[in-house]
Amino acid sequence: MKYMTEAGKPDHSTLRSNHALNKVKRFLYALVAGVFGILLFQWTGISNKAGMALYDREMRLLVAAEGKKEDNTSSQTLRKNSGSSDSASLSPSRKKAPIALVMIDQSSLDWVQNELGLGWPWPRELYGLIAYSLRNADVQAYDILFTEPSTYGPEDDSRCAEAMRSAGNVVLATLTDRKPVLAVSNALYGHVVARVDSDGICRQYQAALDTDAGKIPSLGLAAISAFNRKNSIADEKSISLSEAFEPLEPLAPFEAFEQTVFLKFEDSSRFERYSAAQVLAGSPGTGGSDFAGLNQELNFEGKIVLIGITAPGLMDRQATPINPAQPGVEIHATFISNALSSSFIELSPIGVEVCITILALVLAALLPTMRTRIWTIVGFVAAIIIPIGLSFAFFRNLVFYNAAPAIAAGLFAFIAAIVLGYQAEGRQRAYLRRAFAQYLSPEVISELIEQPKVLRLGGESKVITTLFSDLAGFTAISEKLDPERLTQFMNEYLGIISEEILAQGGTLDKYVGDAVVAFWNAPLDIEDHALRACMAACHIQEKLREIGPELEKRFGISPRTRIGIATGSAVVGNLGSTHRFAYTAVGDSVNIASRLENLNKVLGTAILTIRETVAAACAGSSRASSHSSLVPAAQDLDSELAPEIRLPQLEGKTLLFRRLGPAIVEGKLQAIELWELRATEKDNCAQGSLIEPWQEARHFSK
Repeated sequence: MKYMTEAGKPDHSTLRSNHALNKVKRFLYALVAGVFGILLFQWTGISNKAGMALYDREMRLLVAAEGKKEDNTSSQTLRKNSGSSDSASLSPSRKKAPIALVMIDQSSLDWVQNELGLGWPWPRELYGLIAYSLRNADVQAYDILFTEPSTYGPEDDSRCAEAMRSAGNVVLATLTDRKPVLAVSNALYGHVVARVDSDGICRQYQAALDTDAGKIPSLGLAAISAFNRKNSIADEKSISLSEAFEPLEPLAPFEAFEQTVFLKFEDSSRFERYSAAQVLAGSPGTGGSDFAGLNQELNFEGKIVLIGITAPGLMDRQATPINPAQPGVEIHATFISNALSSSFIELSPIGVEVCITILALVLAALLPTMRTRIWTIVGFVAAIIIPIGLSFAFFRNLVFYNAAPAIAAGLFAFIAAIVLGYQAEGRQRAYLRRAFAQYLSPEVISELIEQPKVLRLGGESKVITTLFSDLAGFTAISEKLDPERLTQFMNEYLGIISEEILAQGGTLDKYVGDAVVAFWNAPLDIEDHALRACMAACHIQEKLREIGPELEKRFGISPRTRIGIATGSAVVGNLGSTHRFAYTAVGDSVNIASRLENLNKVLGTAILTIRETVAAACAGSSRASSHSSLVPAAQDLDSELAPEIRLPQLEGKTLLFRRLGPAIVEGKLQAIELWELRATEKDNCAQGSLIEPWQEARHFSK
């Protein structure tokens, strides 16, 4: 079976090196595709949009997980504390932040309208009453703009300002270009400008704004400043983000504070919540009835109280990752809670992002080139699952890692590696099909294409069964026919033999004049290789008998062939020089097959084989079927074989093996046991004369 470097013929000498080179090229091309994916995602903004979506998803999962954990803890604590069935005695164990929300909600609007006869906007005096009621709080911060004079007149503003000044713990909202009109000399001021991303969602909080006059703190940061000023020695668990601020003065401590932070959003139930009507109902001077029939003392001591508008119709709401319409006052409360607990979301270091991206890129580009399903799956995991999994793991530790660049790199590299791999596999399939089309059956070629790794081109030692066939009387035939007719005759003769060999899964090794050499069990493993070789030999003889009359009529010749079959170890692979070589088999069993073919002429037989082949054929037949009790079991093959063995076949034929006796052939010092093989009709005796067996070793020479 020759694979020469001549034009038009496949060259196996460079198959392995070319395959390795192709893998390197595919890997490099996949890397380039991955880098292109990163650039494409960055240039089109997909990376940023995907990162924001990933951030939102991770935030929702984190809030849900923390809520579930807190609910479980609360349930356990309630069970421990439940000494009676009185549910009023039960209180949740969840620790809340020292933050309270006073909300101007729809119920507050309705109460003020019904009890006080006042519509919206409220007179400023009502805010003064709220300020008076919250005078015991550490801080009361108003997420309400008082940048325009009251519609109820200047006295309304004055009464409100005086009440806030008397409370002494007020923080007012301001804009960069407009300050509150309320003259509260001891109040702090904080801006309420929202930081909204391109998709309209608030994920970040501007702790400070740069202005011509300096940095202005946000409402939340100003509230923390007032809280720290009220408590000169902060609690160990709180974090002092800035020193005490002088109102509307440039604030030097902001130099050490990030102006924009990513918020870790929390469930709104983390904060104490009160309706503004509750506060007003308990304030002196309102003249209204108790809110909702409650007459309770509200204690805001030690708390940071945020007053804001939550009524849907007043439009003080903002989309966030956990709520498409979250009240703005809750965003300020979230910032304060994050600051007090040091729980802001940090961005992952650029070095970490680069390392993960490179890892995903390399694995996604490399693993699909391994050409196995498991490695392809691992490559997909490296491309998609690993970056996303790491992103979620980091987020649980309050670090946001945008996995979009790594996913883009891995996905593009993975797809490129798969596409290039299919192209390379297609080329390899076509190459193998061309290379082996003349020497293997289509079924064997297909299996070889599916399992290319079984083709060891460097050579290997394995047990094979070799068939050696030679045309009887070839010299006389070549003298009888002219070259053209001889070529035609030989092509038909060799075609018959080749067809039967390929039909039994054999590998055509070579044509040597009128001789044909084939073997089984290479390049693919064939469990019943000896049985297949014997069946091929019998089918060849049967086919020649059938077509003999036709060939004799056309060419004047009825061909007869002699066949030798031997099973044993041989070296199979590419043998030859770097310029010309063949995929062939060499070894003692190959030589014995050749000697057996020649012995047919001496003994007058058609097919000769040896004991090893008969034993292997019996083993192959016993694994395939149990038709005959004459077939020795596989485990008894090392014992003495019966002198005559019949192996029934599916087509109704029977392979008849007859022991002839020991023989010493040319090139062998030790005797081999000769067996004759014939094909007979089932349960019938072999046709033709039978050779008498012998006991003593016979010497046969050329």
